[in-house]
Amino acid sequence: MAPTRRRPTKKPTRSSRHAPQRHAVVMVLGDVGRSPRMQYHALSLARMAPNMRVTLLGYAGENCVPDVTRQANIDLLTFSPHLQRLPRRLFLLLAPVKVLLQLLQLLWLLLVTAGSVDLILLQNPPTIPTFVVVWLCCRLKGAKFVIDWHNLGYSLLALSLGGDHPLVKIAKWIERVFGRKADANLCVTHVMKTWLRETWQIEATVLHDKPPLFFKPTSLDTQHELFRRVGDQLEHCNDLVAWGQNPTNLEETLLTRKTLGLSGKKGKSVVLPRENRPAMIISSTSWTADEDFGVLLTALELLDKRTSLLSVSEFPNLLVVVTGKGPQKEMYLERIRHLAFKRIRIATMWLEASDYPLVLGSADLGVCLHTSSSGLDLPMKVLDMFGCGLPVCAIGFKCLDELVKHDKNGLVFNSSDQLATQLYDLLEGYPTKTAQLNRLRASLKSVEHWPENWNRVAAPLFKQQLRLR
Repeated sequence: MAPTRRRPTKKPTRSSRHAPQRHAVVMVLGDVGRSPRMQYHALSLARMAPNMRVTLLGYAGENCVPDVTRQANIDLLTFSPHLQRLPRRLFLLLAPVKVLLQLLQLLWLLLVTAGSVDLILLQNPPTIPTFVVVWLCCRLKGAKFVIDWHNLGYSLLALSLGGDHPLVKIAKWIERVFGRKADANLCVTHVMKTWLRETWQIEATVLHDKPPLFFKPTSLDTQHELFRRVGDQLEHCNDLVAWGQNPTNLEETLLTRKTLGLSGKKGKSVVLPRENRPAMIISSTSWTADEDFGVLLTALELLDKRTSLLSVSEFPNLLVVVTGKGPQKEMYLERIRHLAFKRIRIATMWLEASDYPLVLGSADLGVCLHTSSSGLDLPMKVLDMFGCGLPVCAIGFKCLDELVKHDKNGLVFNSSDQLATQLYDLLEGYPTKTAQLNRLRASLKSVEHWPENWNRVAAPLFKQQLRLR
C-alpha cells in the first residue's frame, strides 16, 4: 500500500520566513499511534522553533494523540509494512525477504518522499534494518543521525529466538557498530546510559519518560460522560453494583451518578461517586513475553478467595480494566473466560487515544507487569499513571527504582502472592478508609511533565545538532 501523508497547513510566520527552515524526521518502525514517546518528541520538536517542520514517520495503525494531529507543522507520513507476521517455522526463510522489502521501502520514503532533511530521530528498537538505512540516508542527505534508545533491539529478538540464534548475533553487531555512528544519542535510564558507555562506548543523554500535560486526574463530570460513552464495554461488569429503578432525574454509570436539575426549577446537575462503587484497577499491557499477565490473574484469584465472604463496606468489589494489544492477548482472554470470580470483573477495553488518559485519571490504582528484556528500560505506562495522580503496584526489575520508589509513590512486588497482599492492604475499607492509598496519591501531586523535562534536557541537544540558537 502506498504511504499516506498528511501535510502541514500552517503558514510560516513573519519571523520564520527569514530563518532557514529546519526539517526533522521522527521515525519508528512500528505503529506510530502506539509509540507515545516518539509522538511527544515530534510535538516538542515542532514547538521548539518557528522555522521547524517535523515529519512523523511509521506504520499506519492507531490514531495519534489529538495534540499531534492538531499541530499544523507536523507532517504525518504512514505506510503499511510487508510480511508483518512471519510463521515461526518459516522465519529463517522469510526474515531476509522481509528485511529487504523494509529496506527498499524505507530508502524510498527517506530519500524521495520525505524531501530535504536536516535530522532524523530514530527509535530503537527495532534495529534491523533501520540503523543501516537511516545511517545511509543521513550520510547521503547530510543530515544528523540521532538515536532514541528505548531498549536493546537484540535483547527483544532473543526473547523469541534465543540468545545464541544467528539473527540475534547479527542484530547485536549491527546495533553496536551503527549505534556508534550516530551523531547523538538519547536513552531512557541512567542504567542504560552506563551500559551503553561501558559496553559499546556509546555516549548518551538520559531523557526520562515523563507524562504529557493531558495526563491528569479526571473530574467527576468527565468521568460520568466517559463511562456513559464506553459503558457498552462494561455491561458484563454491571453486577458489581445494585441497579434500581432510576427516577427521571437520575443518570447512573458503574462508577458515578448524576442528579439532573429539574425542568423549570433553579439548580444544576450534580455528579457524585456512586455509593458502594467498585474500586477500579487499571493495567495497560502489551500482551508480550516481557509482561507476564498471568501474575495479575493469579493475584486476583488469591484476592477473590480472601474477600469472597466480606461485605462491600469491608472490601469493595473490583473492576479491573485492561487495555492494550499484543500476541498473547487471546491466550489470556481464554484463561479469563474460565475464571469464576465472585467479587471481581475484568474488562478488556478498546479506547480512543483521547479516552485513555481519561480512564487512567478515573482509576484508583494502576498495576504494571513490565519486566525489561535488557534490564535497562522503564515502562512509560507508569509515567502516564503518575501524571494522572494514580499510584502503581509494579513488578520489580533491575532499574525500576529510577521510577517507582517503594512505599513512596507506589509499591513493588515480585510475586502474585505479594501483589494480592498489596491490593488487599491498599483497598481494604474503600472508599473511606484508604490512608495508605491516599498517602501514595498525595506524593504524585508534583510530578514533572514531558514539556519542561524535554526543554531542559533534549532541546539543547537538538538545537546544537540543527544549529539553532
